[in-house]
Amino acid sequence: MNSEKCLVDTTIWVLYFKGEKRLEEKIKSLILEERALTCEIIILEVLRGARSEREYNQLYTDFTALPIVKLTDTIWEKSYEVGFKLKKAGINVPLADILIATTASHYNCLLLHRDRHFPLMKRVMGLREREM
Repeated sequence: MNSEKCLVDTTIWVLYFKGEKRLEEKIKSLILEERALTCEIIILEVLRGARSEREYNQLYTDFTALPIVKLTDTIWEKSYEVGFKLKKAGINVPLADILIATTASHYNCLLLHRDRHFPLMKRVMGLREREM
């Protein structure tokens, strides 16, 4: 069994909750193997999309039960630098993606996503990422 930890991006969670069959078994397996990680910014993005208070409460319960990698002062400092380097390289990405990518790198996790920004960031910061 692979023990590699994976930071699962919001883009994957959205597709998972929409019932994309190709992702369903993979994500369930990562959760059961305790390999799926989340972070505060991903929780914020997911909860922001809740359509009702009931859905919000269920998502909150589910996501806070996952192992959460914290955004530390070191991650914030590195994010500032990464943001600057990306901008200098002509790569404009959402701030949340910078934080998520920097968090994955800091904790040496594989970032699982379905987002066009992360492969662009890989060139500047050596991000380990895989599109699912």
